[in-house]
Order: sequence, then C-alpha cells, then structure tokens
Amino acid sequence: MARQIPPFKNDALVYKRIVVKAGTNVLTHGGSDLNRAAMDSLVDQIAKAWSEGIEILLVTSGAIAAGREVEPNISGGKSIGASQMLAAIGQSRLMHAYQELFSKRGITVAQALLTAQDVDDQIGYQNVRNTLVGLLERRIIPIVNENDVVDTAEINNQRFGDNDVLSAIVAKIVSADLLLLLTDTDGLFTSDPKRNQQAKLISKVEIIDESIMSLAEEHSSNISRGGMISKLESARYATDAGVAVIVAPGNLKNVIQISAFGSQVGTLFTAKVDYGGKNG
Repeated sequence: MARQIPPFKNDALVYKRIVVKAGTNVLTHGGSDLNRAAMDSLVDQIAKAWSEGIEILLVTSGAIAAGREVEPNISGGKSIGASQMLAAIGQSRLMHAYQELFSKRGITVAQALLTAQDVDDQIGYQNVRNTLVGLLERRIIPIVNENDVVDTAEINNQRFGDNDVLSAIVAKIVSADLLLLLTDTDGLFTSDPKRNQQAKLISKVEIIDESIMSLAEEHSSNISRGGMISKLESARYATDAGVAVIVAPGNLKNVIQISAFGSQVGTLFTAKVDYGGKNG
C-alpha cells in the first residue's frame, strides 16, 4: 500500500514542467520483475498531475526487468551482452504496459530511446529538444529511456551511465522546472538509514559539495544501476542548469503533486542559476 502524507499546503503550482524519473526498484518494488500495481500507481499519479496542467516527461527504467520476466535464464548482472538482450526483449513489453495504462486514462504517450551520441552535438541536442517539447505542446507524454540495445560502454564510451544521468540531461534539454527522482529511499540522509537508525533526512541542499557527495555510499545491485552517488551527480548537473531536483520515495501517495505544489517531501536540491535556454 502506498504511504500517505497530509494534503498539499500550497495552492499555487510551483513547478509546471517536471521530468519524473522512475527507477527499477520503484517499478519492481525491490523484486526482479515489474510490479504492475506499482506501475499503475505511478501512471495514475502522472495522469492526475497532467489533468492539473502539469507537464510531465517520464524517464523510466524497467526494460531489463521486463525482459527477465520472459527470459529468466538470461542473467543480466554486470554483463553488457546479457543486459542488451534483456533490454531488447523487454523494451517493447515495458512500453506496451505503459501504453495500456495511460490509454485507460485517455492519455497518448510517445517513446523516445536516446543514446549519448544523440545529444553530444548542437544539432542532435536541438532535434531532441524540438521533438520532446513538441510532444508536450500537443499534450502527449514522452516516455524516455536509454537505448541499452546499442548504447554500451564498449562503443566509444558513449553511455549515459544510468537513467539518473539521462533524466538530468533531459531536464536540461527541455528546460524543466523540476527533476523528480523517485527512488526506494526517503531522500538523502546523514548516513545510510538501512544501517544507522540514527540517520536523519536532509530536507534541503543548496550546494552539492564534497561533504554532500561523501554522504552517498557506493551502490551495488544486480537489478539496477545508479544509487545515491548517481543521484547526487545528476542533481549537481541539473541544478547547475537551473533545474531544481527532488529525491523522494516512489511509493509515497501523490508524491508528484506534492512536489509540484511545493510541499516538503524528500530532499530538495535548489537550482543554482537560471539556465539561459529556459525559454527556447
């Protein structure tokens, strides 16, 4: 059951254009397979925010987990080849699941698979921006994922690394107001809350310096890439581009709306500057 917190405190919308990143652990509830109830809850939240005039781009993980459902004998782990095969099997299944869930709510979605090479020059960057912003203007929700099938560390080192990084880049490309990183923790703590019961949630970070980076411990998982280190690096990139970032629990009811209307949730990383490309 989704966790709940009190209703919104603010009536005014604080963040209108939001990139929502849903990690594998959010979509699987920590398991190895996609959790359809978790996906339905996420889509329901996005649909409600959409109906309130909030523009949403969804950066989603889950292709490898979807592939593992039908081919469990292919072991992902750290093997690039196995992960590519699972992603190839699972990407269409993941997108089909999203299409069905959004369609039930009367929302059209569009798939965008990106590689680092797609945005490493001005022409590619602008083309991606035009497509994503154009979809938003036509009230279509872009669903973005890294193209794991062709984008590997073995190909000219041109890889985003994980979807935290990808979501930060997308947030800058579309001049988002907020990057919302949904994860399986409540935010950034003074130490690992799974190991230290005295750890305290940090509600706001204005400067991501080495003291903040040191709070994140090395992440290791055979299910997902990323972790808090990746989220802090992504937050630093996004905030430098003028995009506020919130790291918040993905199982919290109405977390998207709560964030959009400026109520306290998770850890807020404040934007450092106004990105010069905000309006085009």
